[in-house]
Parts: sequence; C-alpha cells; structure tokens
Amino acid sequence: MKKVISLVAALSIMFTTSALAKSNDLIDPNIDKMRAMLNEEMYNVYVESSADNYVYFGAKFEPRSGVLLGTPGGCEYPGVGNAVTTSYEWFTPSDEISNDRVARKEIPEVKSNHTEAVGINWNFASQQPVDMSRYENYIKNYIDELASRGKDIFLIFGKEMNIDDNFIDEQVFIDCFKYVADYAHTKENIAMVWSPNDTGGLDTRLIDFYPGDEYVDWIGCSMYSSRYFLGNKNADEGSNIGFIMGPYANPVMRAKVLHNFATENGINKPMMITEGGVGYQDASTGEDYTDWATQQLRRYYGEIVRVFPEFKCIISFNNHHPSDKYRFDMGSNPQLLDTIVSYTKDPVYIQDYTETSDVSYVQMYDGMELENTIKLSAVGYQPKVEWMNVKYKLDGNEVFSTDYPPYKYELTNVPEGNHNLTTEFYVGGQQVKSLSYDFYMKNTSNRVYSNEEYNGGCNFSDMENMSNEMKNAVASLSAKGIINGIGDNKFGPELNVTRAEVAAMLVRALGLSGGENDFTDVSTGDWYYSAVSAAKKAGMIDGFEDGTFRPLENVTNEQLVAILAKYLISNGESVPDISLNCSDFSSWAEDYIKLAHKKSIVIYYENNAFKGEEKVTRGDCAVMINRFLNGLS
Repeated sequence: MKKVISLVAALSIMFTTSALAKSNDLIDPNIDKMRAMLNEEMYNVYVESSADNYVYFGAKFEPRSGVLLGTPGGCEYPGVGNAVTTSYEWFTPSDEISNDRVARKEIPEVKSNHTEAVGINWNFASQQPVDMSRYENYIKNYIDELASRGKDIFLIFGKEMNIDDNFIDEQVFIDCFKYVADYAHTKENIAMVWSPNDTGGLDTRLIDFYPGDEYVDWIGCSMYSSRYFLGNKNADEGSNIGFIMGPYANPVMRAKVLHNFATENGINKPMMITEGGVGYQDASTGEDYTDWATQQLRRYYGEIVRVFPEFKCIISFNNHHPSDKYRFDMGSNPQLLDTIVSYTKDPVYIQDYTETSDVSYVQMYDGMELENTIKLSAVGYQPKVEWMNVKYKLDGNEVFSTDYPPYKYELTNVPEGNHNLTTEFYVGGQQVKSLSYDFYMKNTSNRVYSNEEYNGGCNFSDMENMSNEMKNAVASLSAKGIINGIGDNKFGPELNVTRAEVAAMLVRALGLSGGENDFTDVSTGDWYYSAVSAAKKAGMIDGFEDGTFRPLENVTNEQLVAILAKYLISNGESVPDISLNCSDFSSWAEDYIKLAHKKSIVIYYENNAFKGEEKVTRGDCAVMINRFLNGLS
C-alpha cells in the first residue's frame, strides 16, 4: 500500500520545522526566480502536424510520438484507457531486510514483449546516511522480481525527494539512487525515473538532487493544482508564487518549472507526471471548486502537451485520502470526468501502450505551407488570469471564438493560395495579444478517383465528404480487419501513414507470416517487427541503402506504389513497356509506377500529376490497397 504524505503536510513541515531547512538563503532567490517565470506572458498558435515532428529523445520505453496515459491501479477513469498502471511500495532500511536476514534469490529475468507497462513507485525517504550495500540482497531481489514480470517497468525510486521530510542531505539521496540505478540498468525491461515534487521546497534546488544523466532515463514529477495555498484564501503572494497556487495556479506553469530546469542544465530526457491531479473540493469545509478545476484540467490535458512536448506520460491520481486537503478523485465528479474523457480523446494521447500517436503539434510561423484541413489550437498565459477568449480570423474575417483551452478550431475549405491567419487573445473583453501569420494553402484534394456508387458501410464520422471510392475502400478494408479507425469513431482520412503501418496493413490483407529482417532500425521488441519481416519475406520491401527500413517515416506515393508493385513482381508480373504521362517521381520508382499504372493502382492528381514524393494519406492508402487487392482477385 502507498504511504500517503499529503502535499499540505509536506508544505507545513517545511515552514514549521526550521531545524529541517536545507538552506534558508535559497528562499528569497527561489521566490524571485518563480516570480520572474510566472510574470512572463506566453502566447503561441499550434497546427496539428504529422508524428514525424514529435520531440523524441530515444530513451528506454519512450514512445516515438504521443503521450502515455495512466493511473494508479484501481483508480482508473471510466472511458479512458490505461497505457501505464502504477503501484506504490516502500523501501525502508531496517535490520529485517539486511543481508544477514535476507538471502540472495537470483530470480531470472523474463524478456519483455513490450506490450504492457507498469510504473513502480518505490518510495524511500531517509534523513540519515544509508549504507545501501547492507541491503544488497533485498534490493537486488526486488529488482530481479520486477525484471521477471516480462513487462516494461518504470522504476520511480525515492519520489518527491526534494520535500524536506524525505531527505535532508541531497547527497544521501543521490548515492542511494545511483546504487539502485546501477543494478536496475543491467535489466532490459527497467527504466529509471527521477521524480521530484514539481515545485519542491523553497529552500532547495532541483539540480542538487540530480544524480546525473547516466543514471536517469526519464524525468518525472508530482504535479497537483490546488485552488488556494494550504487552503488559505488570504495566503501571501510569496507562498502563492513559490508553489504556483492561488491566483497563479496553472498546470502549464508547473510543467514549465521542470522544462526550465532541464533546459538550464542541458538535460535531454522525456518527462512524465508520475502522480498528479486537480483538487476540486475543500475536504474539510466541502467548498466546491468544480468550475475552477474544469478550467485547470483543460490546461492540464490540453496545453501541457502542446507547450512542452517532452512530457510524454501523464499519470493522474484519481482517489481521495483522508489526509489530503483537497479531493483529487476527479472520476467521482461527473463534470470533471466528462472533461477528462473528452480531452484525452485528443489524438496525441496513447491509451494503449502498444500504440503511438499519428500527430504532433508545431508552432505556426510566417510562410508556413499548409494543406487540407488546418487543425489549430492556441495557448495564452497571463499571470493571475483564469479565463481568456481566443478569436481566429482568416484574411481579416472572424471565423471562430472560444473560451476553452486549448482553443481548438478546424479551418476547412480554404482556397489554394496565400492567406493570413490572425489569432487574438482577450481578457475581460479587452484584447491583450494578437498574432498574425501569412501562410500558403496547398490544395491536395484534387485527386481523381474512379466514378462509382457508394456501397454503404463506411460509418466513420469524418468520412462523409470523401469520395465514394474512398468510402467504399475504407468500408471494405475495415470490415476485413485490414485497417482500423483512430478512435472516437474517426478514420482520419487526411492523416499520413508510416511505413510500418503500411507493412502491417498488407501483411494482414495478404495473410502473410514468418520471415526475418536485418534492418538496423527494426528490433525484435518493436510492434511492427513481425509485419516488416513478413513483408520482406514476400518481396515487398527492401529498405534503404544504409541498411534501415525507417519504419516511423511517412510513406510517399512512390514508396507505396513500389511496395505493391514488388509483390506483383515477386508473384510473376512483369513491368510493361509503356510510357507514362507523368514525370514527377524519382527515377528509381519508374518501373514500379509503370506496373502499378497497368494494374490501375495509381491515384493521379488532375492533369495526370503523380507527385511521387508527396506523403500518402490514410484515405488514399486505403484506395490504393483496395485497388491492389481487387486486381489480385
């Protein structure tokens, strides 16, 4: 069971137990630093883009794109999947677990299949030096047992070490963390997470607890937002600033503390919220803050992932403990639960550990080239401002207005050519910021599809305006289990497709199996390993000259056509001696395009353009695969 130390208790100790203070000389500088950070305004506009643009550090168990969702075991939110389930245990040095009392077990490791992830909060606090070698058998047995589970383990050791009642001497914590990390890193399926309290204590510095990059795989933090500091509506500004509460409460600013820490110290690691939430009710008085908490949750789930994409895992704490000042069992509040369910449907979130996200969010800039539907969002921050209104204008005409972060809007039916987008931010009816961007709209919707009747069966909500051929293809392939939607009853016809996803689709479509591959960037633990191996065995893929397959790159028109044509060639088809009416492709792809043209697989644009290096959308991928399969029958 988790030993719960409430935030209130931890903060109370810091201010009432002067003997435990680490350095009172840090308090004023820390408050000044936090004040400067919280007084910095921030305004950004984001455009949904392909997953290729996602921040990626290459850390153990880090998703290439997207944000893992999770809760502690037994604290799930109805309607939200758990990509990571966490549990709580304690390491308490004592004679009972010394080497004299505990024998070494040598438990064999079980290689992870990378389909399930677990967060283990191995809580530990000590105000005295600890000789970890005295507990070597216990520690190694524990780590061995974790490694024997055959799952990916996020080992969160000594969490919230920077709160005063946990460690007085920073070096004691560092030495203990290093001892655990040295052995944990001998295990294939354990990643070490260094996880302080986000704001910590005003008399401490995060860097003084950091053990070094070689010992840390992920940066974590506990992150809770509460309406008032210690429940005190009249708390002084220094306290509200130091702990980002009261009028300064904002989860994005709490995330910024960790972001700034990593930036200032040159630390490049993915980050996770190992435990967090928003307090919605005073547990002692019953005073309700649901509306306030709802706005906080919109920022928590809607804005952090845009402003700080290094946060790639969010574990929220859906329960209430009697010692907590505020209620954090957000799943018990219908309004908050509805907000969480709605916001975690954002395609950036991963609710199944085996998946990745298809999207990223990039800041808009002048001269950007956009296409199809433009999915906009924004983040606006001013100190002490809870509510903000955002208006979008296209070429000077207002097209949308909203009060709800992250201020999302889909801009559709924009004519090809040059345009201007203006995003205006308002507080209390007064404009406080205006951002303007010139962009070029590239119309990619002029594909030429076959003229056919719609057969029905395509029930995805975002397919209504697609061509009949595309709807028929999606209906047919989804009914056969070859392709799937992206959640929320959507197919995502205008999203791009990765090379690994195409391999998986075709292996399912053709019933392929077996094979091996020696691609340097495809490992046996990758979800797509079997699909890539089977596709290679079938002669559909060769990879690149440098020995890579580049599974997470988006497939292009000419690459997809080549994959399909290679299968036909390996099954006896020959390249026809014909001339093509297009020339906008790479020379290596010409023969493959000729064969695909003969088999009526290729989708051309108007005026016979092929655009070989354009990325294929999910909708067009479905059309070409369906044409390919129809030609085999």
